[in-house]
Amino acid sequence: MLPRSVRLERGDVLRVNDARFIVVAVNGDDAAGCIILADPANRHRSDMPLHWVQAFRLGIRGECVVRCAPEMIRMAGQQERIGKVALVVADQVASFVAREMQIQAREDGWRSDRER
Repeated sequence: MLPRSVRLERGDVLRVNDARFIVVAVNGDDAAGCIILADPANRHRSDMPLHWVQAFRLGIRGECVVRCAPEMIRMAGQQERIGKVALVVADQVASFVAREMQIQAREDGWRSDRER
């Protein structure tokens, strides 16, 4: 576990309830994070495989993916920090998040065109 006195930053891994999240952006005491799923039953287009070494360092067993559809984590600075992923992994997650947001924007545009 990392000390709480260290400032929260991209790539930190937080435990929120029983879930683990990779922080992709920080805004004050809140953060946007992507959940890490071990052995997911279903796959999503936003899933990014997490290398087994990174998963092992975080204490996760099995095949893992990062679901790159960020969720807001309120009071993120108060959550338990269990580690940090490599900067290259944090960059990959941010890239997958950007791609997913672009796809969703196109889908939303298509839906709004169809409703007219």
